[in-house]
Amino acid sequence: MEARTTRLAKNEALFREVNERVADVTQSFGKGLGLGNGIDGFICECSDPLCLERVGPLTVEKYEEVRRDPRRFIIAPNHQAPDVESVVEREERYWIVEKHEGIPSEVARERDQRN
Repeated sequence: MEARTTRLAKNEALFREVNERVADVTQSFGKGLGLGNGIDGFICECSDPLCLERVGPLTVEKYEEVRRDPRRFIIAPNHQAPDVESVVEREERYWIVEKHEGIPSEVARERDQRN
């Protein structure tokens, strides 16, 4: 069970790293291209390594709000893994989940680029 939990958390952290790059590029070049403050290029940060579903749009401010807590991830609706996380917010095009305490939270914190 512990190996599965660690693998799920690592998958989600990898997708979050991709979304960090999307946010960086959008903030750097998006306004100059007239893209505004919304980001529609995020991928689902769920634990399924084959999932590439798009989520959003989200504003940069909303993305930053979620990222302030390394245990929180943006996923497509119904992509949660109830054994390692709980849904804390539901929007039409995305949900926000938070890792349970223990191994899921520890892995999320360890893999957080911002820490």
